[in-house]
Amino acid sequence: MACYLRDAISSFVSKRIIRFEIAEGFEEMGGVIAEYRCLVGAFGVAFAAGLAWRWIRRSRMKAGLDSARKEKQAGRKRAFEQLRNQIQANQLPNDLVESIVKLTIVELLDQLKAGCFTAVQVLTAYQTKALQVHVKTNCVTEPVLEALEWAKELDQSTSRGPLHGLPVSLKECVAIKGYDVTAGCSKWIGDPSAEDAVLVQVLKQQGAIPFMRTNLPQTMISFESTNPIFGRTSNPHNPNRSGGGSSGGEGALIGGGGSLLGVGSDVGGSIRNPGAMCGVPAFKPTSLRVSKKGGRAILAGKNILSSWGPLGQDVESLILFMKSVLVPDMYRLDPVLPVMPFRDEVLMDQRPLRIGYSLFNGIFEAVPAMQRAVAEAKELLEASGHQLIPWDEDLSRVAELWIPFMFADGGKEMYEILEFDEVDDAMQLVKFATSLPICVRRLLAFLLKPFRPESSEKLKATCGFKTVSALWNAIREIKSLQNGLIERWQKNSLDAVICPAFGSPAVSNGLQQHLYGVITYTSVFNILDFPGGCVPVTTISERDEIEMEKYPRTTEPRESYWLLKKSRPMAHQIQTELEAG
Repeated sequence: MACYLRDAISSFVSKRIIRFEIAEGFEEMGGVIAEYRCLVGAFGVAFAAGLAWRWIRRSRMKAGLDSARKEKQAGRKRAFEQLRNQIQANQLPNDLVESIVKLTIVELLDQLKAGCFTAVQVLTAYQTKALQVHVKTNCVTEPVLEALEWAKELDQSTSRGPLHGLPVSLKECVAIKGYDVTAGCSKWIGDPSAEDAVLVQVLKQQGAIPFMRTNLPQTMISFESTNPIFGRTSNPHNPNRSGGGSSGGEGALIGGGGSLLGVGSDVGGSIRNPGAMCGVPAFKPTSLRVSKKGGRAILAGKNILSSWGPLGQDVESLILFMKSVLVPDMYRLDPVLPVMPFRDEVLMDQRPLRIGYSLFNGIFEAVPAMQRAVAEAKELLEASGHQLIPWDEDLSRVAELWIPFMFADGGKEMYEILEFDEVDDAMQLVKFATSLPICVRRLLAFLLKPFRPESSEKLKATCGFKTVSALWNAIREIKSLQNGLIERWQKNSLDAVICPAFGSPAVSNGLQQHLYGVITYTSVFNILDFPGGCVPVTTISERDEIEMEKYPRTTEPRESYWLLKKSRPMAHQIQTELEAG
């Protein structure tokens, strides 16, 4: 009996202890769950607060940029009103304006030197003409109002530089003291340059008068000169066509007769493309030929170096520009440049040249009109006694590396520039692509490839390089391709090469952002850092339009081919590009 009672008591106590422990465990678990809920709640609050702060910050940044942009636009309006007042105060008879602006650059400089016109008269004439072209094309970002004082000083001076009294236009990225250099981006509004760019200083020392600043794309990485600050620049010959980019304001102003000589910049064709679109000669020197000190550089760490160079109403304008700026003052102000004055003996050499010609660069089939322009240039050169030989280099690998080099950081810097700004239509695709994680871009590129191979190619290229070693290997590859090309060039004793200046003439507004292959006729020579220029050759014919029915002859599926066929009829002006040896 005693044993039975002991067992019963022991069992009762054990059950009570177990129940107590279970209850205690539930209490602890409840505490853990409560703590977990508190942690999750705190995390949720922190996450929501972070999103709210990011939204507030983004809204404030956007509001600040919107306000700065509106203020800049209002200031621009006032500047044009001041310009009209200047013109009215120094008003010239219409026949005098026309007699001045119809002169070539050589004729005008001769008459200025002879005292037939004053610098103030010439400036007023070109201000009048530039304003007319601007109203038609929206090519000027703002006039340089100090130009009138500079012209008066030149009229009182006894010294005469080679560009004495010549009004010169400048792309907006070229610094002028007291003026913003925005590159079409709102974030750089309100930051005026402390001094003139070296090139501007040299031009002024040579007697030139900077008088107009010209339009460009947002970030300058586009072939359409349109941005949310200054708007779109159209072609001077057809307002429904693009004036090109990124020096499109220069192309339109000069092509419309509002300037004899202007300065642009070029990292993928940005001087030659507007020249080709607007029908004016243009020249891209090598990257260290003309000083770029004192200007806005976008993606400054990229492996492709930009060049500054001239656009003009004739080839003589380009020659005069190079002669005038390759002087000791430029090398003194920018000692990084190798000292290499203009070589008159090369220009004056009358020996027949050996010139290569190319109709296809191994990447993109130029439209029939552009190929015909090269063929006609070939015939003209042969008739002048020069020897023309086929140049059939496949530059596809060089062209493939242009976008990866431009976006070597995966587009990080580009996205940071555009993040809070109002993004122009021409840059929407770039903003969208650079906002995506690189892994997502690669996946989308893979999925697009069967249906939109060209878009897939561009999207993948914005991913840049996977590693620093991959970037270094690409740089080594480019140097190897460059050396091999130069060796073959020298083996064939070539002095120059002619090819289409672009894959097409001027296209409809808004279309160039969707075209990729057309730019390869210019961009390859930036990667190789070869000098190059373009000159007008001919105009579109009915035969060219008929030939477009058979275009392209290749079976390669490119969206650009379909878009170009859709863009017909073609623009009137056709150019040929010259690459110098």
